[in-house]
Amino acid sequence: MELQPVYIIEELEQLKTVSDPLRYKVLLYLIEKAYTGQQLAKLLGMARAKVHYHLNELEKHGFITVIRTELKNGIVQKFYRAVARGFVPSEALLPYVSEVENYYREATLNALGRARIRAIEAPEEAFQIPSPDRTHWHRMATQIEVKMSKEKFAQWLSKFRALIFELDAQQEEQGDWFYLTTVGFQINEPSFDPVEEVKEEK
Repeated sequence: MELQPVYIIEELEQLKTVSDPLRYKVLLYLIEKAYTGQQLAKLLGMARAKVHYHLNELEKHGFITVIRTELKNGIVQKFYRAVARGFVPSEALLPYVSEVENYYREATLNALGRARIRAIEAPEEAFQIPSPDRTHWHRMATQIEVKMSKEKFAQWLSKFRALIFELDAQQEEQGDWFYLTTVGFQINEPSFDPVEEVKEEK
């Protein structure tokens, strides 16, 4: 099964369904690969019945589908998979400000949480420095705060997304696997103090 690049969320009920923190976490796992309810329950440390309830809700609203079944010890096991790599509310839902905000906040938090897990599980080699020259490094971790208009920031993000798509299109048959995640959003105030210039005494 090939995932759609983007699934457009058209209905408010769909948006509310996927904005649930646990459901979004389940959906994030199913974007990566197919799982059974039992496998997800073990990953999440939760009761199987609770996970199956959330799976049913996600399937009912079109976010996931059963891609195969297997018979194990006389029990039919369903393997679920997300229908797309990304999920975006349609323009028709933009007036529902709090619901859209909740969705994107949950999406951002889950992306960060998943990145943390991936970093913990990464091999030691991922964090070794191959050379003093930073241009040879195959890892990055950076934070930056910038002050500019929303329009200018949106324009820059558009260029950055294009760069991500370019990276995705350049994949090779041979090579190592790398993981990249990014988040960007407006903040109330900066956390980093400005660097003060040290004036030399005369």
